[in-house]
Amino acid sequence: MPALRSGDDPKAGTPAANEVNFPPVQNGVDYLNNVADQLRFGQPSPRNLKYAVLHLQAAAEVLLKARLVQEHWSLVFKDPGTAKRERFEAGDFDSCTTTGAIGRLRDIASVAIGDKPTKSMGILAKWRNRLQHYGLKAPAPAVEVCAAQVLDFLVAFVHDELLPALPGPEAAAVADDLESVGMKVRGVTSYMDTRVKRLADELKDVRDHTVMCPVCEQWALVLGGGTAALDCRFCHTVWAGPEDALTNYFDFAHVDGNVYECPDCNQHTLLVDGAGTAAAPEERRSLCFCCGTDFAVITQCDDCLNTYVPADDDDAGLCGDCLAVRIDRF
Repeated sequence: MPALRSGDDPKAGTPAANEVNFPPVQNGVDYLNNVADQLRFGQPSPRNLKYAVLHLQAAAEVLLKARLVQEHWSLVFKDPGTAKRERFEAGDFDSCTTTGAIGRLRDIASVAIGDKPTKSMGILAKWRNRLQHYGLKAPAPAVEVCAAQVLDFLVAFVHDELLPALPGPEAAAVADDLESVGMKVRGVTSYMDTRVKRLADELKDVRDHTVMCPVCEQWALVLGGGTAALDCRFCHTVWAGPEDALTNYFDFAHVDGNVYECPDCNQHTLLVDGAGTAAAPEERRSLCFCCGTDFAVITQCDDCLNTYVPADDDDAGLCGDCLAVRIDRF
């Protein structure tokens, strides 16, 4: 029996040319196929990216919720406590958000969804809402990177989480479509890898004050420009200044550490024991997001609680200003 294609009647097994019939997983994969077409030709146009965002968010919603239905149909309701089977069958209900679907898949269905795709899908959902309701203004490379990350995740998600539970004919159709998408995704990934390698040469001399961009997660956010705006060299996301970038870094990079006034530039942008750099990704450095200084040793003054670089020998536990005040008393 040939694999059913989009537009076939999966119950009767015969084509239904006079109706639109996209079962959920085939529907989601069809969206993915369109997104891959939008992204695979080198530098996609703004219009390509617009439809990539819209169709990728649609794919994420339908595919994540298809997996929820496999667990139990009531889980796709905004409030599962009000779920009724007849409303589910008719498609007449308010469903959960993408974020809600991810949370339920993790907590109830025990599906492993990492922080990176979760963050990318959250950003994508915000961009889609802006496009639908207000219009969107964002750096094209940032949109491209985020879309590529979500696309890559969803292809694996369909393969690992959805295909095994599909009926044979539908599974065969989805597998064929998914193979086509996968070939296109490899082209997108190759293009991204080329950009990463090109950027590595550009940033090789500033690796000690370059941190991971909280949006695209590339080691491409170069610090040390003072209070001026910062931008990621890979996705070109712009922050109004170092404090804005540091706040975003905390929100998305899941870092520990505390923020203090920098003893070099006097800005409240020194992240102590919390920043990995391109030169030392696994270490947690004390790095100023304003002046870019990497403090190998930093401590807190016992009096004023500001940070300072301690003396090599017999440090008194006081910054220079507080130490001078103590000396003046004698």
